[in-house]
Amino acid sequence: MIEPLQDIVRHWGMDPTSFKTLLLHPDVTEVKAEGKTFYLKRRVYSSPENRMEELYLTDYLMSHHLNVESPLLTCSQLPYVKEEEQIYSLYEALEGTPLKEWSADSLTNAGAYLATLHLILKDYRCHYETKGWEIESHVTEWVKELETESIGIRGQVILLKMKGWEHPYRCLPHQFVHSDYNSGNILMQGGEVCGIIDFERIRTAPRITDIGYFLAGMLKAAPKEKKDESMKWILAFMKGYERHAPLTAGEKRILPSIVILFLLQYAFLTYHQGYTEAGASCMNFIEELFASAYFHGVFQYEKEKLE
Repeated sequence: MIEPLQDIVRHWGMDPTSFKTLLLHPDVTEVKAEGKTFYLKRRVYSSPENRMEELYLTDYLMSHHLNVESPLLTCSQLPYVKEEEQIYSLYEALEGTPLKEWSADSLTNAGAYLATLHLILKDYRCHYETKGWEIESHVTEWVKELETESIGIRGQVILLKMKGWEHPYRCLPHQFVHSDYNSGNILMQGGEVCGIIDFERIRTAPRITDIGYFLAGMLKAAPKEKKDESMKWILAFMKGYERHAPLTAGEKRILPSIVILFLLQYAFLTYHQGYTEAGASCMNFIEELFASAYFHGVFQYEKEKLE
């Protein structure tokens, strides 16, 4: 495995001293060269056009003073290397460590950084055609596949109760969004967000899709003993976001459905992968959350009460 990777990295004019594939991310290899750390990423579901768009977009963000991960150019002045059907991009490691500890301050900072990102992305003009983020497609497919099993039936009940979110959601303004804004892609330093990584799957969608995705990931990752604190965490994140980019009443009404939808994706995916107990446990949590008036009400706060 190392020899082919050495040949690939040489496209960037480097003579690496070590390679280490990340255990939790098998498509990412840490590369040491020239006294620095780099990440070689195999872009499985990508194309040369996607990689060019990533370069243009991250350059645009950096020109607006955001610290983001951007692909390095090869000796041929391309932001990728294509080997047969595989595409690779190389990135210099940014300072900071992934957001691991949930706290009011860290989540407020994460919300504020996402708002700033959205405000800048709002005016970005793409160079190539970019896909929309079809957030309900996987859930619909899995419901059909699991329609005779308990988890599929329970999920269908939730979806029927949620009916009506689709039209107002699709009528919201669409823009470029990160589409993978999660704690692993948010870098922290000294208690502040210092950068964002992984713009592989930039897509278009209403901005609340990024918010719902982040909050769903936060909720499913929270330890059982911390679940009671999760509503406070949501408020902290929203407080940070709305300092820079207040949400409309319509966006706030739809947000709970977006969070539930992403949690359903996770429940079905986990179950589909053979982790039936974990999938059922997540479904239990979804049902509790969906029935909670507190959860639905947490998005309807008045901004002034958070200041």
